[in-house]
Amino acid sequence: MHEEIHELLSAYVDDELDSKQQQEVERHMSDCGECREEVAHLLELKALLSSAYEEFDMKNSNMEQTVMARIRSESTPETLLSRGGMAAAIAGAIVMAAFLWFASSVITKGIHVGVTLTSISFSLIRSAFTVAGALPNLLEVFLVLALIVLIASGWSVRRLLDTKSTG
Repeated sequence: MHEEIHELLSAYVDDELDSKQQQEVERHMSDCGECREEVAHLLELKALLSSAYEEFDMKNSNMEQTVMARIRSESTPETLLSRGGMAAAIAGAIVMAAFLWFASSVITKGIHVGVTLTSISFSLIRSAFTVAGALPNLLEVFLVLALIVLIASGWSVRRLLDTKSTG
């Protein structure tokens, strides 16, 4: 019971409970000093946060207008098409093109390995179902299949890494 009420304390402080739950919490708190302390702590924290928010809100009441004015002033067409902005965009495009050009061979090899592994996996699964039809212990067949797939995958990845490091 204590844990159930303890979970409702935050909602109690925020007045989010229905009248039945509120009465249960108040009845429990009349006997439980720990929950009374927790509610006092939560009320203190709520008051502190509310006062901090009000101070912030009062200090920054025109913050939205200030931010929007600054955004409008800095996003003029002249600013967007400045030499620095254009140079950065061109440099970014060159870097991206160079990366794609150099990475294309690695990407192609990776796709080839993925297709090969998928093909091997489907062949092994087809074979496993053929064998499983003839064997009574299907679980053992799947375990052997999983082991074969793991070994084949490891061999393929090792082979790929060896070709990359040597060539």
